[in-house]
Amino acid sequence: MSRNFFPALCAIGVGVFTGYYTFQPTFQQLQYQKEQAQKTSPPSDPAALKQDTKTPVKGDFQQDPKSTTQ
Repeated sequence: MSRNFFPALCAIGVGVFTGYYTFQPTFQQLQYQKEQAQKTSPPSDPAALKQDTKTPVKGDFQQDPKSTTQ
C-alpha cells in the first residue's frame, strides 16, 4: 500500500510547484498594484460611506392602474 502513496505524493508535489511557478508573477503583480492603490487612495471619509438616502425605494413608485396583481 505504501508504494501507492509515492506516485501520488510526487504528482501532488509537482502540481503544487507548477502552480506556484506559473502564478507567482501574477501574485507579485497583484500585490504591487494593491500596495500602489493603498498609497494613492485618499483617507476614508465615514460620512461619504453612508448609504444615499435619496435613492428611491419600492414604496416611492406608483403602481400601474392597469395592473391586475396586487
